[in-house]
Amino acid sequence: MVTTKTDAIHFMKVVLDWCSPQVARSMMDDLDFYLAETTDNESVRDSIKMVRELIYAGSEENLKIAEEEQTYMEGVAQDAVNKLLQEQRGMTRE
Repeated sequence: MVTTKTDAIHFMKVVLDWCSPQVARSMMDDLDFYLAETTDNESVRDSIKMVRELIYAGSEENLKIAEEEQTYMEGVAQDAVNKLLQEQRGMTRE
């Protein structure tokens, strides 16, 4: 029986409910290496590879989101510092 993308997403959700993304990636790497690459069962092989790809894609997306949030927060912090400096400079001129 063929694994659908919906099945793979549910599989991924269960794995990530029980494991951190890093552990999930390692687990899927091991399943891919030790099971998917050696089995003749196409359904098992395809399922493992599909879930592995989804977990990695989600991890990369989360890293991009974290990077964007970090960049945004650095901009907010810099704006706050600039505003504070402008206020201080304005106070000393009076």
